[in-house]
Amino acid sequence: MLLETLDLRTNDVLIYSQNMFNFNDSFKIIFKNEKIKTPQRITYFDVCSYVKDPSPKNLIIYRLLTNVNSLDAYSTKYGYFININGKVELIYFDPVFAIKDLRHLRFDLDPQKFRFKIQQVGLTSLTKKESEASFAEVYSFDLKAIEAQSQNDKIFADAIFAFDDSFLEESLIAPKEQSIPTELKLPVTEERHSKYDTVANINKIAEDKHKVHHNLSTPQPPEAGKVQDLREEIIDLLKQALGIPAAVEQPVKQVQVSQTNTTESTENVSKVFDLFKTTNKSDELSVRERDSIILKFE
Repeated sequence: MLLETLDLRTNDVLIYSQNMFNFNDSFKIIFKNEKIKTPQRITYFDVCSYVKDPSPKNLIIYRLLTNVNSLDAYSTKYGYFININGKVELIYFDPVFAIKDLRHLRFDLDPQKFRFKIQQVGLTSLTKKESEASFAEVYSFDLKAIEAQSQNDKIFADAIFAFDDSFLEESLIAPKEQSIPTELKLPVTEERHSKYDTVANINKIAEDKHKVHHNLSTPQPPEAGKVQDLREEIIDLLKQALGIPAAVEQPVKQVQVSQTNTTESTENVSKVFDLFKTTNKSDELSVRERDSIILKFE
């Protein structure tokens, strides 16, 4: 994931993640107004606060689509709910969280017949007048199998600060994967047996080369009025599983929102999405958006 706040008065930040299943070390934050800019550790839970905050921002996240009708997003363990184009949607900060979450999303389907997509999605804020962020979709495209497994959004931060002499590179030591107890239970709307746990290696994915038509859809989110309580419950349970104290962890520095209004359109999307605006990049993105890539577990 990548999050970039837009034109805040004193505290613009850039946050990126490295597609590691690690809630404490995979996410980094850069304070863009610091004299010396260097990535600092920020937890998954702090990132949730930044995503939810109504300050104007651009955001790159990941979307899961499957061939399971009425997949129950209410049983998510590693997803997050945000408002996109006026609708609540389940999203993931990294592809690895979507892949790991498939162990917990409730459905009943032969693993050999299960097909899915993971999309990279670019979003920009619609307005700051509400209590939390609301986004418009700028672009989306399907990830290839190798991308879903190796995507590292640090590349966006590297590109943005490539010519900034005040930027200091972080240590190249990669965070290790964390273990979350499988018995951690989250509320579900309906108890359904899942055959999915019979998959021997749920992390090994490949592209489905067969030209078979698949109707893929996003998981059905909970009712809008239940989203806030569900998000808080998921976060509390994850903190318990990780041994994090119940007290709410605050971001390293509080977001300070500019008083200027944010335009409710995507016409003025800038900053990180400028990376996609060169002719070659724009053409490449257009091709990717038309390319359908369907994944399966091996």
